[in-house]
Amino acid sequence: MIDRYTKIVLTVIAVALVALVAQQGIGGAEAQFGLALGCDGSPNAPCFIRIIN
Repeated sequence: MIDRYTKIVLTVIAVALVALVAQQGIGGAEAQFGLALGCDGSPNAPCFIRIIN
């Protein structure tokens, strides 16, 4: 029979593995340079974004 300590350790390992898989699956956000209105491709040009409801 598995004691309480072993269950806790295995649960912590399982949660850590799920967190790693979720982190790899979600990925990071990446900016798409020069696609917004008003951007001319230079880093100093202002970009204007219109919000449509």
